[in-house]
Amino acid sequence: MHAWLAFVSGVLTVIGIVLLVAAFSGITYYGIGAQLMIITAIVLLSIAALAAWMLYAAIRAQYIKVKTGKEALIGAKGVAVTDLKPNGEIRVLGEFWQATAKEGAVAKKQEVEVIGMDGMFLVVRVAEEKLNSSNH
Repeated sequence: MHAWLAFVSGVLTVIGIVLLVAAFSGITYYGIGAQLMIITAIVLLSIAALAAWMLYAAIRAQYIKVKTGKEALIGAKGVAVTDLKPNGEIRVLGEFWQATAKEGAVAKKQEVEVIGMDGMFLVVRVAEEKLNSSNH
C-alpha cells in the first residue's frame, strides 16, 4: 500500500510538472491548448499531494504506540470516588477501578495518578499539582 501511494504520488507529480513546463514553454501535445494542460497539471498535482498526505499519515500511524490495558492506565490521572485508606475506588479513563493508595490515605474527590497495577487493583498516589505560572 505504501509503495503504491509513493509511486502514484511520484508519477503524478512528474506528469504534472512536465505539463506545466510544456504549457509555459509553448509546447503542445496533440494540439491540446496550454490552458487545458495547466488545468490538467493542477488536477494531477492536487491528486499527487493527496496521495503524498495519505502516505505520510499511513507511515506516521505505524509509529504511534498502541495504548491499551496496563500501558494505558499507568500514568493516567483519575479521581478518587471513595476515600482510599489505603483501599477504595477511583474513576480513571471513564471507568471505575478498585485502587490502593501507595503513600498514605487519599481523600474522596482528590485527583490521583496511577503508578502501577497489583493484580486487578490499581496502585495510585496523589497527583502532583502543576504550578500555575501566575502564582510565582
